[in-house]
Amino acid sequence: MPPTFQDSGKYAAIHASPKGAGDARPTAHAILQDEHVIGALADKTILLTGGSSGIGVEEVRALAATGAKVVFTSRDLAKGHGVRDDIVAHWKEQGVQPRIEVIQCDLQSLASVKRAAEEFKKDDDKLNVLVNNAGIAMTPFKLTQDGFEQQFAVNHLAHFLLFQLLKPLLLAASTPTFSSRVVNVASSAHHMGSVKVGNYSFEQGGYDAFAGYASSKTCNIWMSNELERRYGSQGLHSTSVHPGGIMTGLLNSHDEQVRPQENIQRAMKSVEQGAASVVLAAIGKEYEGVGGFYMEDCGVSAALPENAQFGEPGYKPWAYDEEGERRLWLDSLEMLKLNDD
Repeated sequence: MPPTFQDSGKYAAIHASPKGAGDARPTAHAILQDEHVIGALADKTILLTGGSSGIGVEEVRALAATGAKVVFTSRDLAKGHGVRDDIVAHWKEQGVQPRIEVIQCDLQSLASVKRAAEEFKKDDDKLNVLVNNAGIAMTPFKLTQDGFEQQFAVNHLAHFLLFQLLKPLLLAASTPTFSSRVVNVASSAHHMGSVKVGNYSFEQGGYDAFAGYASSKTCNIWMSNELERRYGSQGLHSTSVHPGGIMTGLLNSHDEQVRPQENIQRAMKSVEQGAASVVLAAIGKEYEGVGGFYMEDCGVSAALPENAQFGEPGYKPWAYDEEGERRLWLDSLEMLKLNDD
């Protein structure tokens, strides 16, 4: 069932007539200014996956300006340290003293996810916001060392495990004035198809990279919806977010067919603009104490019209599927050998 919550739509007009990357649509830093949270979240802790590339770098850069302690994961620890040092230097030049830490984590390995969670818990006993940002896209068929198709494993299952391991810290950190949040970075790629329920690793039938990516991105939406259903009453909320069409490294290596065509070039965003919706979901005051919805263009998304052209905003009907969401959750627990929560 689609969500009943509707936000103010304060950013709808500015997104109605996009003019391409770098236009008047807000950046992540502009969101912080609008929310009046620069330097205001010094008592908060935020964990983000995939902070050393793509929009993850800009998300870390923006969230660090809130004063919160920001921890991000990187598969390549040296690269992560380089990103951290660059961001720290950037803010220090402006008189800001950011608190940023890096944890090594390879989402292709469930053992690595477990080690990363343990490392985080050594230094922190609370977590206010978890941003599941890292991802891979339209990759050739490959099973991870744990035996799962890699897009499903990286984009969904590893993040689901990370959430389960850090769930007690999220629940413990929630307060009446700042509920804990889990932000799952999804994609309009969910338009290409729903979750392959019961066939997550394409055990039956042939593999298709586009279908695998679409399924994994719908998983992100479903995880947020079910998480909200299970934990919203305990002060733990979740939203899924499509950051927008952005030419990051995730797409640069792919064929022309997955690159933006002329008719949607205007909708493309800069990396700074792409991070805006994710940052808004993580710290926006309007989204305090609510969740279970799919966001894009700095607002709650509406249903995609039946006659919509490729690239238009909106969610497909299968983005909200209570039975599918419940099944994915239970199947994920079983795959990870975890008890039902």
